[in-house]
Amino acid sequence: MGWTAGYLEGPFSSKAAIDFEFGERFTDRVLATARYGTVIYAAVEAADSDDVFGLVLLAERRDGVLFTKSINENAGPPHDGCPARILDLLTPASSECAQRWRERCRVRLARDRPRRGQKIVFGRPIDFSDGSQHSCLVFEGGSRFRSDDGVRYEVPSWTSLEYHLMDK
Repeated sequence: MGWTAGYLEGPFSSKAAIDFEFGERFTDRVLATARYGTVIYAAVEAADSDDVFGLVLLAERRDGVLFTKSINENAGPPHDGCPARILDLLTPASSECAQRWRERCRVRLARDRPRRGQKIVFGRPIDFSDGSQHSCLVFEGGSRFRSDDGVRYEVPSWTSLEYHLMDK
């Protein structure tokens, strides 16, 4: 599927993006949403049954233009950051792709999260714009890290990388 684009009047919210992509009748069936940057996760009641399915909507607004792309859980979205509160609303999966997507989301949720000051060892070294490479960094919170020599780095999508935590 391709992208949809058009002007969005008013604030850019999860509801506005879903309404833009699907229309108000669809939006009325949305039970809950969560937005992380340009990715929106939603639990949606099916129109013709009591089933509740997962939806991933990519949405970005630039210069007043909203760009959206929807990915039904049955298409096996690559984005697995869906929170538990959305996953818990879904009824049994209707396809193997949907089940695998839900499992990937649950595995991500079950991963150990670092505490501030804890070292993280990544499965592969990360290349940074200053020319350095690091596979072991100290977690400072959010997406902020520092190397052993004190240089601070941003690793925006670090939770999608393979890593393990070192004991403090």
